[in-house]
Amino acid sequence: MGSWISFLSDYGLDDSCVGVCHGVIARHAPDVRVIDLCHAVLPQDVEHGAAMLAGAVGYLPTGIHLALVEPLGTDGDYTRGIAVRTADGSIIIAPDNGLASLAWDLLGGVVDVHEISNRKLWLPMPTAVFRGRDVYAPVAARLATGLSPGEVGPRLDPASLVRLRPRVCSVDDDHVHGEVVDIDHFGNLALNATRTDLEAAGILLGDPVEIRIAGRTLALRFTHTYGEVPVGRLVVCEDSLRRIMIAVNCGRAADTLRVRRRAAIVIAQAPRQPRPRPAAPAVSVPLPAHA
Repeated sequence: MGSWISFLSDYGLDDSCVGVCHGVIARHAPDVRVIDLCHAVLPQDVEHGAAMLAGAVGYLPTGIHLALVEPLGTDGDYTRGIAVRTADGSIIIAPDNGLASLAWDLLGGVVDVHEISNRKLWLPMPTAVFRGRDVYAPVAARLATGLSPGEVGPRLDPASLVRLRPRVCSVDDDHVHGEVVDIDHFGNLALNATRTDLEAAGILLGDPVEIRIAGRTLALRFTHTYGEVPVGRLVVCEDSLRRIMIAVNCGRAADTLRVRRRAAIVIAQAPRQPRPRPAAPAVSVPLPAHA
């Protein structure tokens, strides 16, 4: 297999979790290079992690994609781990909770999938609370050095895998109803809408728009970039993934609007100002003749 492992998680950078996973990988595959894709996925938010992974895989080298966002189930147990081989030759290592489902479609779809159940590949005496270190990291490292996916466990039916359905916006006449799907490091609000959705509502680049969010109604403009408005001004534009976003030039839209991910939003054509009616022409009325 290739010499790259990309690594996404909700582990954060406040402790040694990410570094320890790197160490486990290095012990088993010292020549493999690791790309830290992101470790700021919202804790246990599978949808957030899935969207982030899907937005990135098209820019990553073919290799192993290790994705770890794994909340406990209602019975207090973890979901099964899976190794998914995709049509582009990559292998995605992740829990079977939908985290990888948006990404594998973008990599050509599932070729085959195996359950990660061969305990001989795990660290000795795995704990119940750090499967990223004890299960997923050593398996990813071994796959990166050429282990066959069939060695990690039995083959699974791809139809049995958990899949997420992306949250989509809706277009209603001259309105687009969507939601905030991500808030980046700069406080920009990424929406589940694209320029095509706005155009379907009759909103074109350069148009004034009305947005309704968090109980506010604001008059903004749909521009190519946030740099086209004065510093401190809110604007509607596109982000690097071609999603519609709400941004502030040299500011943080999330703080300005006080919203979080999944906040509902409506983008509409700006109300048209009624045209003033032309003044009625003056009529000359003759004065009555004096006797």
